[in-house]
Amino acid sequence: MRATTRFWTAAASAGLILSFGVVLASLPIVLAGVVAGVWLLVHQIGFVQNVGTVTTGDFTTETVRDQVAVDEPVLVRLRVTLPSALPFDLTVVPELPLGVDGPQSARSLTLPAGEQTAETTFEVSSSVAGEASVGPAIATGKDPGGFFTATVRGTDTATIKIRPRTPTNLHVGEGGDPVTSLYGEHRSDTAGAGLEPYEVREYAPGDQLSRMDWKATARLNHPHIREFELTTSHETLLVVDHRTSMSAGREGETELDYLREVALAFVDIADRFDDPLGLYTVGNEGVTTTRDPAAGVEQYGPVRQIVRGLSPVSDSFGSRDLHDGAAVSRGARSADLSGDDSPLAKTLRPYFEGSDGYVRRLRDQPLFQTVQLARRQLGSGAWTVILTDDSNPTELRESVRFARQNSGQVLVFLASSVLYEGGELADVQDAYEQYVSFEEFRQSLASLDRVSAFEVAPSDRLAAVVGRHAGEGSLPERGRTTAGRSRPRSRSGNWQDSDRPDVLEDYPESIEGYRSTSDDSKRGQTDE
Repeated sequence: MRATTRFWTAAASAGLILSFGVVLASLPIVLAGVVAGVWLLVHQIGFVQNVGTVTTGDFTTETVRDQVAVDEPVLVRLRVTLPSALPFDLTVVPELPLGVDGPQSARSLTLPAGEQTAETTFEVSSSVAGEASVGPAIATGKDPGGFFTATVRGTDTATIKIRPRTPTNLHVGEGGDPVTSLYGEHRSDTAGAGLEPYEVREYAPGDQLSRMDWKATARLNHPHIREFELTTSHETLLVVDHRTSMSAGREGETELDYLREVALAFVDIADRFDDPLGLYTVGNEGVTTTRDPAAGVEQYGPVRQIVRGLSPVSDSFGSRDLHDGAAVSRGARSADLSGDDSPLAKTLRPYFEGSDGYVRRLRDQPLFQTVQLARRQLGSGAWTVILTDDSNPTELRESVRFARQNSGQVLVFLASSVLYEGGELADVQDAYEQYVSFEEFRQSLASLDRVSAFEVAPSDRLAAVVGRHAGEGSLPERGRTTAGRSRPRSRSGNWQDSDRPDVLEDYPESIEGYRSTSDDSKRGQTDE
């Protein structure tokens, strides 16, 4: 509670009157001063009681939704209930933390004198991701005489989780069609302890009794063992491009935002199956992050954090030249052969000269440089997942070819730049022609051995570009990457399309399709 200037003026006046009465020895004047002082005291006591009523009141702050995106407005409801009415108006305004915006005039609630309840609603939004609290409410009142004011701070708050803007219309597919496939176990075509039934055979000395098939034993009148197919792990390396070109698109819906969702899906899947996972990120001038493949929570957590924190770079990142040794070595060999006129030297010289020029052209390309570095950390048959756009097709093609070395499997998730251009699609026909060129490039990647390539795009924009041409047959022949897709063999050794080990799980039209829908898909031994 705080006394106003009016109170101090009145108190000074009462004291002055009282002083005059004493000096003049006038009882009426003294009584007038005493009455004025008592009157002010009564006002003060009454106001203190009213403040006590406010203190015991109920100030409720609640939100319609507890989770929204950055800059997305959320409706907040403020309700005030007092045990008894007040003789003066009460103004209530909830506090807002830094980064949360809401007009004070809209969130200010006035409880009129004589009323016990009041309610209002208003909107707030936050420009910062994280957790924010609306409230507590601050109630301010002034007594009818204007002698005192008081401020009471409530305790109730409403917590809102502010999430970064992420794509809500994610499309991953081929030629405008979404993919629908399963991740599944990773077969090894080897009998042993596992989850997938393989065969039933007769018991042999040394077999574990826990693997005895008692039904087959009773049926065949001889001990039989059930074999299960061994499962293996996928060693996967994510190569995420976050160069300046990845900033194309609207805020929260850039190329990087869409590809980020795909990368996070791979992290979730690797976590679910306990697969070794690595991460390399690409900046304007080379590698910006390196985490070699490993399994465990100590790997998946940091990888998630790095991927979520990626943003398109706008400045240069220094990185060492990974090819100097190789280039110098080739140059030295070429120089050594330059003075040799033997038939062998004449045969070898073009190869060294050609390789030197080829590497010189590519060694300054960040994506190629990163893939070359990352591939050195992978074993035979490992999976390299490249997430980038179509702004550097030559570099991407050579990166994919390099990643296939040592029987490597490659998955490419490609953002089509034309589908991320800012604003509305002014010329749909021109955008369609650019998309056709993109689709031809994607199919050229998918036609490579052990390579699968998918488009990543906003589904609404893709539908606007491709939908109007549906059925016209003007898109390139959609071979669905069958020439390039690597499929696991069945037990008979033949490739089976139904067993393909795509790293996408039952993908419908949102990123949630990447997550596994079965908690029973775990590897290990069984005692069946």
